[in-house]
Amino acid sequence: MERTKILTVISLGVGVQSSTMALMSAKGVLPKVDCAIFADTGYEPKKVYEYLKWIKTQLPFPVYTVMKGNIKDDMLNSISNGTRFLVAPFYTKNSITGKKGMVMRQCTNDYKIQPIRKKIRELCSITYGKHFPKDKFVDQWIGISTDEVSRMKPARDKYIINVHPLIDLRMSRSDCLKWMSANAFPLPEKSACICCPFHDDKYWYFMKHNRPEEFADAVEFDKKIRTGSRKINDHLYLHRKCIPLDEVNFDIKKDQPNMFNNECEGMCGV
Repeated sequence: MERTKILTVISLGVGVQSSTMALMSAKGVLPKVDCAIFADTGYEPKKVYEYLKWIKTQLPFPVYTVMKGNIKDDMLNSISNGTRFLVAPFYTKNSITGKKGMVMRQCTNDYKIQPIRKKIRELCSITYGKHFPKDKFVDQWIGISTDEVSRMKPARDKYIINVHPLIDLRMSRSDCLKWMSANAFPLPEKSACICCPFHDDKYWYFMKHNRPEEFADAVEFDKKIRTGSRKINDHLYLHRKCIPLDEVNFDIKKDQPNMFNNECEGMCGV
């Protein structure tokens, strides 16, 4: 059955790659899109919100902000009320055996993918409970570059087709930065929640020395989640060493594993 495209949308994380796609579309380097959608977790770095405000002034198409809730408040409230529904992949360490593990990740789906999906359906006038027409589809641009090919995955819904313009252009993250600089655009910082356990040591070090207020916020959050696990003997941590964040000696010389490659569905940090 031949299908008709009824919407082209950019999943705008306001990181380097997705911002490059949006600006390329605005300048005619990439095809026109109908809109962009930014899924706000409520706990993004200040610079992300500042860049979002700026990029809106550069784009000829609307940018919609969607939000499930404040991910920080939601998780801390779940600890205080006893439900302990923690959606982020915190590191765990058993206080008796010392065994380490990780909480199952649900944050990307709950706070990014589903709010964007809901907005797409709204823009296509598909009300709650109604099936998306089988003869229609939506193109969703995802900001994945050539150095992140492992993050490429199909959309979970058959009516959404994930498109990767930067892959088609054979652009790496470095290429994106060069293109933005060549066009005199300010460079965005990494887009990810302040409390994201997937930050590597270089980013934690950067945050500690360049964004001290946000680092202090993360340190306080790290302390509050310590006994938030449903497993009574497991303690939770933001850092993979499973020690308090303010006690970590960040190794900025050693290469860190890029946890985003396997864990964030091509949505966070782009």
